[in-house]
Amino acid sequence: MKIIHKRTFSYFLLLVAFTSITFGCYKRDFDKLKVANATPEYLYPLIDADLSLKDIVDPNKKQLNITEDINGFYTFIYYQDLYTQLITDLLKITDLAITQSVALTTTEVAGLPGSGSISHAFTKSVTLTTTHGERLKTVLVKSGTVPLKISSTFKHNVDATITFPYIKKNGVALTKTISLTYNGASPVVSTTSIDLTGYTLDCSEGNTKFNTITYTGNLKVTYKSGNAITTAQNIAITTGLTDIQYSYVDGYIGQYALSVPKDSVAIDIFDNAFIGTVFFTDPKVRAIITNSVGAESTVKINSLIAQSKITGNTAITGSIINTNIPILYPSLAEIGQSKSTTIQLDKTNSNVQTVFNPAPNKIIYQMSAAINPSGVSANFATDSSYVKIRGEVEIPMEGKVTKFVLLDTIENISYPDIVVGGKAVTITRAAFNVALSNGFPMNTSIQMYFMDDANVILDSLFAAPHVIPSGSIDASGKVTTPTEIFIKEVYDEARYSRITASTKAVMYAYFSTANNGTVPVKIYSSYKLKSNISIDVKANVSF
Repeated sequence: MKIIHKRTFSYFLLLVAFTSITFGCYKRDFDKLKVANATPEYLYPLIDADLSLKDIVDPNKKQLNITEDINGFYTFIYYQDLYTQLITDLLKITDLAITQSVALTTTEVAGLPGSGSISHAFTKSVTLTTTHGERLKTVLVKSGTVPLKISSTFKHNVDATITFPYIKKNGVALTKTISLTYNGASPVVSTTSIDLTGYTLDCSEGNTKFNTITYTGNLKVTYKSGNAITTAQNIAITTGLTDIQYSYVDGYIGQYALSVPKDSVAIDIFDNAFIGTVFFTDPKVRAIITNSVGAESTVKINSLIAQSKITGNTAITGSIINTNIPILYPSLAEIGQSKSTTIQLDKTNSNVQTVFNPAPNKIIYQMSAAINPSGVSANFATDSSYVKIRGEVEIPMEGKVTKFVLLDTIENISYPDIVVGGKAVTITRAAFNVALSNGFPMNTSIQMYFMDDANVILDSLFAAPHVIPSGSIDASGKVTTPTEIFIKEVYDEARYSRITASTKAVMYAYFSTANNGTVPVKIYSSYKLKSNISIDVKANVSF
């Protein structure tokens, strides 16, 4: 014989800030139950729990840290990464194209037939294209190339040597020699590409310039007897820099205004708040800026909005709102490291304490930032340098609660038929037995209402709301003795039938701290809510 009883419940208790309601849906199969008559009675244990505040909060939340000090005092820290800006998305080495035409002088042309060969030196210097006023000095190349195309109209053999004296690898300057052999067709063309991985670009040319790329060259023309030679014959050089990715740069990396998208930190312990007053002693709202860019930078909190389902939107005000705040940055001796700056609003410099009455469901951040706001200075960056902004809301679990109401809706309730050995079972009576020990400094009144699809209330969980008194507290607001109560709620057949016709339920909970919310209390890890819940079912079985 098998009884399948779906949808028993325990919707108990606690905790939002200090307390919140927890709804549990239990599914249980009961095997091998034997009956001796047609009206069996069963007592099924449902819950035997021993919960602290930390246990009651959803353990899967990834954006909440719960800390406790040496005394076990709890602090909730909600957080959200609001913005990350990689320097490589701002500072880019733009492709550089260099062209040059090189010919022999009149004197060199006249002397070539007699000497058999002539060498001609040449040079070219260009400036990198910048978009934010960059003045780069050193660039360590992670990847990229120097394209090199040489086209010769000489009717003679040519050797062209190109040297970049300030592009070096292991101390050796980048040099390439191209040989162009004339075989009766003109022009003679050579195209190649030089891998710059591991090279260093000294754009300062010995700390005397910035953004500069220079090459020197030597054109050697070897005479082919019988062929004409004129000053119009030349080589055309096309070169430059392509697809440069850096691992390190220094100099002045440019000025950037960073527009930070609006984002928020969710405080979901109050998602089901309806009305009420919650006074927290010392809430804090923070922006934590982590910076690994070696440049002067600032951050500004343009606005902070507390969004509450009870009171709507409220601006957080204070002297550091809408103010440019310098942030720390690493020095040249700290390449690869990051520095952290915390901007905090609390009861000493803002209206945060007032805004958190009641506590909001989220804090909305609107921020901006700037790199090198004062202009040209000595900077550095690596390919992993970034500016990151993290929002945090810290709520120490200390305060007062008066007239605070939570509402929560449970959708899609279903009540399958109970069967025993394939036979229909009629429930003639069901009783919930609830034994509670409340070790929290919180009075709670709870009730659940069952409704149909049209939101018409069919019945309630309890005949009248049940009050669960706070544990006894001392003068400092600390619980000394938990309060113990026993609740037995009996359903006759008609009432049980009404409840099982429901498709949804609304949970109502009314909270206040001990002594009607007049004494601030703290929540400690030693505080427990102990519950033992069972259901006593009497059934009528037709065989």
